[in-house]
Amino acid sequence: MLVEVDPGWALSVFLLSVRLAALLALTPLLNSASVPAPARVLLVLALTVLMVSGFGVAPVPMQGLAQVVLAAVSEALVGGLLAFGVFTAFAAFSMAGKLLDIQVGFGIGSVFDPVTRRQTPVLSTGFDMLAVTMFFAMDGHHALMRGIAYSLEHAPLGAGLAALSVAALSKQFGVMFLFGVALVAPVVFCLLLVEVGLAMLSRVMPQMHIFVLGIPIRIFLGLSMLVVTMGYMAPRMGKIFLSIFTYWEEVLG
Repeated sequence: MLVEVDPGWALSVFLLSVRLAALLALTPLLNSASVPAPARVLLVLALTVLMVSGFGVAPVPMQGLAQVVLAAVSEALVGGLLAFGVFTAFAAFSMAGKLLDIQVGFGIGSVFDPVTRRQTPVLSTGFDMLAVTMFFAMDGHHALMRGIAYSLEHAPLGAGLAALSVAALSKQFGVMFLFGVALVAPVVFCLLLVEVGLAMLSRVMPQMHIFVLGIPIRIFLGLSMLVVTMGYMAPRMGKIFLSIFTYWEEVLG
């Protein structure tokens, strides 16, 4: 029994798998040691086959192996540009956690993360996990699939991007800093007032060891304020994830 495979369909699967592989490999969604490499490959192939078969995606006409290689390189670049939007959005959470680690005092010590196999501060690790959890809780994975389908309409397989928007890249890069600070702004402001109070106390009572006294105070007030302001963070998280698809629209044109 012979199984005939349409060459156009096989080429579409190959090019789209390159785009999806670049997109998922450069984002925190599957970029962890806990997800085996065969599972990632199977997921990419399954999504590719379903999207090519469901949407009837066809690549631009090509002749020769050289054009296929160039098309694969362009698809990897498109996937990398799309991944940049996802990466900066998740980096905003990581930056917020690192900012709190410095302010609270957890930056002094680090814990070993068996998932990423590196030493990371406590709150930074917690915010990274929170980002992935909230992304799936807010149906971000469904929006991601719709965004990939949108990219197939505005950047056909093998055609690449008509022009690279440097303004969109720089704007999305600023999202990491803007939303990273806005996410924990109330906690940072509270800890700033604590630092001012401790500074005044050290001037009034210089015999007290303010460094030793300030560590438990900053930890207690910082974590308490973080719990109180968790409801404040929810709308900010939605805006962070929304910035991914706003960036995609600007880049894809």
